[in-house]
Amino acid sequence: MKNLGQMMKQAQEMQSKMSEMQDKLSELEVTGSSGGGLVEITM
Repeated sequence: MKNLGQMMKQAQEMQSKMSEMQDKLSELEVTGSSGGGLVEITM
């Protein structure tokens, strides 16, 4: 039963970290270009 409690705690920590990463990724902006700069995309 002790291991189950530890697993639940780890799962909650992972969920928190995933949420933080999703927030950071939503703020990330990436730009790529091709064709000598004729085509450019920003995401």
